[in-house]
Formats: sequence, structure tokens, C-alpha cells
Amino acid sequence: MTNLFLNGGRTIAMDNRQQINPGLNKVNKIEILGKIKPIFFQHFEQAVEDFCMRIDLEFGLQLGKNREKMAKEHYTKLLEYLRVIRGDIKQNYLSKVNDIFDGNQQNTEDGESGPLDFSKISLIGDDAVKENYAITLIIRQCEHLFYEELIGINRLLAFQQGQQTIAGGQNPIVPEKLVRALVEVVKPLKLNAEARITLYKAFEANVFSHLGFIYSELMTRCETATPARMKVEQYRESAPSPVPLYVVDEIREAVEPIPAKIEQPSAAFRLLQEKLELWRLAHFPSVYDLISAAGNSFYEQFEIKNALQVMQQVNDDAYPGEKKQALKRRVLKKLDELSFGVDVRMLAGGDEDMLDFVALIFSEIEQDKLLEDAVKAAILRLEIPLAAASLGQYSIFTSQDNPIRQLLDDLFEAGMFLNADEDDDRLIQARIASAVSKMTLDSGFELSAWEAEAGEFSSYLNKKKQRSQNIEQNARQLMINKQALASSRKVVLTTIESSMKGKKLPTAIVEFLRDVWAGVLLEAYTHKDERPEQWEKSVRAMGELIVSVMPPADDNERKQILKLLPGLIAELRSGLKQISYDKPAQSRFFKDLAVWHIILMDKKEAKKTLGDTDKAATLSVEGEQIKNEAITDHSSEQADILAEGSWVAFTSESGRQWGKLLWKNAENMLFVGKNGAKIVETQVTELAGKLRSGQAAIVRGSEKKITERVLSKLMSL
Repeated sequence: MTNLFLNGGRTIAMDNRQQINPGLNKVNKIEILGKIKPIFFQHFEQAVEDFCMRIDLEFGLQLGKNREKMAKEHYTKLLEYLRVIRGDIKQNYLSKVNDIFDGNQQNTEDGESGPLDFSKISLIGDDAVKENYAITLIIRQCEHLFYEELIGINRLLAFQQGQQTIAGGQNPIVPEKLVRALVEVVKPLKLNAEARITLYKAFEANVFSHLGFIYSELMTRCETATPARMKVEQYRESAPSPVPLYVVDEIREAVEPIPAKIEQPSAAFRLLQEKLELWRLAHFPSVYDLISAAGNSFYEQFEIKNALQVMQQVNDDAYPGEKKQALKRRVLKKLDELSFGVDVRMLAGGDEDMLDFVALIFSEIEQDKLLEDAVKAAILRLEIPLAAASLGQYSIFTSQDNPIRQLLDDLFEAGMFLNADEDDDRLIQARIASAVSKMTLDSGFELSAWEAEAGEFSSYLNKKKQRSQNIEQNARQLMINKQALASSRKVVLTTIESSMKGKKLPTAIVEFLRDVWAGVLLEAYTHKDERPEQWEKSVRAMGELIVSVMPPADDNERKQILKLLPGLIAELRSGLKQISYDKPAQSRFFKDLAVWHIILMDKKEAKKTLGDTDKAATLSVEGEQIKNEAITDHSSEQADILAEGSWVAFTSESGRQWGKLLWKNAENMLFVGKNGAKIVETQVTELAGKLRSGQAAIVRGSEKKITERVLSKLMSL
């Protein structure tokens, strides 16, 4: 850029730059998108992959009550089809999004040039209108929810292209482009409009809902890389002399990691050191005892880090006995091997304490029984990299927000209560292994690598937690509805049995009330709050039906029965219509009922019928209550008082399975896995039996994070 330093030098410089930039915009855009693309895909691809792995489950959740309108066989085939094509959906969709960055996406909204062929124009069907409306609504909702982030992204792109603003269409990751790309993938699938809309909504809930975080992370990552460049641009506009188009320091920062700033021990860390000394005295002798000083000189921290790097490279080949030694003694041994000096040097007090703190934390991890062996083995590999990154970073042990400490805590939390037979849990285990692999490389010995991975893993973990909470909320509501329905059925059956108790009724009537009219009563009871009169009518009709099929005592009672029959028949027909009762069966019932009424209204036939009632045609209905004798002991008390949120380890022939108590009432319990999916639905008495037989055990674990668990023990001294 050429600067002309006149009175309006700044304006002239800006004008001159605007003349130069049009030729550079295309090159700049390609370069900028090349930087944005990997950051965007790092998060977006993970969201798409996680969703596609459970596409059938999420599709079912989105479908909701509409599942009841679908035949069970059709619904099962639909889910199976989605499971078969989920890999294709993921691959094709990510390919479409990649095309957006590469400029290969076809704009389906642009009109075609040339005259219109009106012979090919037809009215859009209702399904197409409904589908287009759903797509537009998703786009608008995303644009509304992430408005601030989109404005920030556009400003960032404009600034990096040397412009003040850019058109929204120049942003490759706006919701409209991402949603339209999805539509292009879903349209060819063998799904009807309703199923496609459900799939769009499932994507919205599980993928597009994360765009706000992805946009924010994109701005954070890009903005941290541009401060030096911003200063250069400002200087170019105001400096009295030309400046180079590159900055050496900026290039050096791009290729060399920025060394972590050495911290000074705080008062909180010194207090922690004092507590560690008390702990050593209380546990003397132990591997954490201070190493006897044999010299006056100490190893530098860069030497200790170098020794740790060498140890990491040969760690897999170390002898089993060597691994049981204290971390600080292994480090000191390696330092002695690498040292060519004649002076005897030791670890400085602060460095020795740091290594002991790290060793105590990983000892706690090794002893924990809630981690699967594979997860535990993976996390334990971080001991040496974490020790190296901790040197000079005293806030690791005094601040919960320290990225090194945060990542270790998050990895441990993510690894707890994983069930090997759950797909989601296996994905979490793979993500933990991926994070550990990154940190066990040379970059894992630097604070910057821990900071980057801590942010990524934290966002991944939060996303998993949010999804689990959504599934748990649906499962809890399902159980509440299920128990409400069971309670309603109990009330209905009690009402029916009470009405028939002690009466001799025709077998057909008893079966009708229990099997058919119970459905009418249930429908009325579940809507009792909105339509209380319907419940009263249905109960009254049941009572009148019972009276109408019992032999009248005299002519007066016979007349009363004849008087109520028309209204009774009308109410019975109305109730059966509400539950869509089978019409042929309905006709047979009313025909049999009419015959029975004719017999009862005829005195001679009634006497003859009364003489035969005890043979086969009637039942004497007696209410019976059978109470199960419950065993009262410690196991039953444990099951009774078990609080929601508690974890239980269930043991079976297939192995151990973790379950969290999500919901309970006086009789029933629902346990779910870490992903929120149902593990087992059981009764309180059944859980007590499992506890009694050893098939289940209540987990008594600490709610503190792993680092806080260790450090709080020290601080309690």
C-alpha cells in the first residue's frame, strides 16, 4: 500500500488501498477460507459424526407422538433404513459443505436465465409447501439465535480481506448454506416429506444447535492469530515511512511455540507445600519422602523437562519394577544418566514438590475403581507429559481454571461410568484416547498444547452432557406419563370391580366391563380435569348396565329398567365410538344385550333364567386383594432411600453395567447410562433383591473432581 502523507493522508491511503485490494480479494479469500476451513471442520465434522452414529435414536425422539400414527413394522423398517444409510448421509453432507468452501456448490435458489416454459409449471403440492416452510423456519431460527456470532464472523472475514463489510453470501458457513446443503443430501433419500422434515429437525437439534459455539470458537482462534497483523495495518495507515509487508516476529510465532511464562510461587502454593510436608510426616516412610540432599546445586527446569521427554520416549519399554518407583526418583535417575558433570546435583524443593503433587494425583487415578481398565490405562499415560507441562506452572495446583488441571479433570470425568456395550460410551472412550495421544506427543510437554486440547475437549464434553440431559428429560417425562397411565388404569379397574362386587352378572357382561368398557373409562379418566362430566356419565352407564342385566325384583323395578334402557344404549354406543371399538363386535354385544333384556323383562323367562344362573351363564364377582409380603432388611432400606442421581453397578453374566437412578416413585425405578439411554426399569423390591444377592451394588464415590479430591485431602491436614 502507498501512503501519501498530506492533510488527508489517512483518507488517501484508505482510498489507495481500496484500489489495490480488488485485485487481491480473490487471492485473500482463498487464503482466508483455507485457514477457516480446518477450524470449522474440526468441530462441525465431530457434531455431524456424533449425530449420524445415533441418527435412528434422535430421529425417533424428534418424531415424538407421531410414532403412534405409524405402523410398528413401518417404523422399524424406517429406523433400519436410517441406520444403513447413516454413513452415506455423513459422507455426502460433509462433502457438500466442503464444496461450499471450494466454491463448487450449485446455487439452487438462483433463477435460470431464458424464457419460461409455462407448460412445465404446476402447482406445488401441500407436502412440498410444508417441507419448504420447515426448512425456511430452521434457517431463520439459526440466523436469529446466532445473529451476534454471524455479525462477528462477517466482520472478521471483511477485515482479513481488507474490506469494511462483506455481503452475507460471501460467508461460506452461514446457516442457509449449511441447511441447503443438507437438503440436497436428504432429498434423494427414500423418505416421504414427513420423514424428511423430521430428519431436518433432528439435524437442527443435534448439529445446527452447535453453530453458535463453532462460530465463537472460530472467531477466538482467528482473532488470536491476527493482533500482530492488525497492528501492522494500523501502522501502515499512520506511519511516515513505508513498512515491510511481513513482520519477522509474526512469522516466528507461526512456526515456533510460545514458551509458557514461568510463574512465581503464590502464597496458596506455599501453603500447599506446607500441607504436603505434613502429609509426608503422617505417612512416613513412603515413596514421597524428601530425597536426601547430597549437593548444593540443582537441576534446571529445562533439564528436568528434557529428562521427562526422554522418559516418555522409552516409557513403553521400561521394566515393570522401574515404573513402581516414585516419579521424582525416576526423573532424578534419568537426570544423572544424562548429566556429564562431576558435581552431584539435586532437585530443587519446588520442583520435587511439583513432581510429588503430580504423582499423588495419578496414584489416586490408579486406585479408582469407577474407571474401566482401558480408560484408566490411557489417562495414566499422561503422568509424564503433565509433569513436564507443570514445571513452573504453580497455578495448576491452586486454580481450578488452569487448562492442564481442567483437561485432566475432564478426561477423568468423561471416563467414569462408561458401559462397554453402549455405542456412545465407546465413542467417548475413543475421544479420550485421541486426546491422550495428542498429549503424549512432544507438543504435550508445552502449556499451549494443553490449553488448546482443554478447550476442545471441554466443548466436546459439554455437548455430550447437554445431549444426555435432553435424553434424560424425555425418559423422565415418559416414565411420569407411564406411571400416570398405570395409576389411571388402577383407578378404573378399582371402580369396575367395586361396581360388580357381590353381584351375580352374566359372564359376557363381566368380560365386557373388564376388557372393553375399561378403555372407555380410562379415556374419560385421563381427561377428567377438562371434561369431568364424561367420567360421571361413563361410570353411571356402567352402573345402569349392571342393574339392567340383573333380574328385577318386582314390576316397579322392571318398569324403571325399561325406562333407562334407551339412554343406556345411547351412552354405551357413544362410549364405544370414542375408543373406536370394533363394529362387528359392537353389533354382537348389543344383540346379545337385547336378548338378555327381553328375557329379563318376561316374567316366565326371567324365572327360568334365574333357575339356571348358578350353572354357567353368570359369575359371582368378589373383590380380592393379594398383598405381597415384603422383606424388610438393610438391602430394602437401601433401595427405599436411594436418591435420584445415585449410581448403581449391576452385575450379570455379560459383565458389569453402570446405571444412574434417573427417576423413582414408591414402587418403580428407572436407571439410565451416562448417555441418558435406559439401562433397566425395575421395582424397588427387585432392586433390593439384587442388592441382597450381590447382583447390584450402590456406588459410594466422591463428587469432587480428581485433582480437587487429592488436594483437598492435603489441605484438610
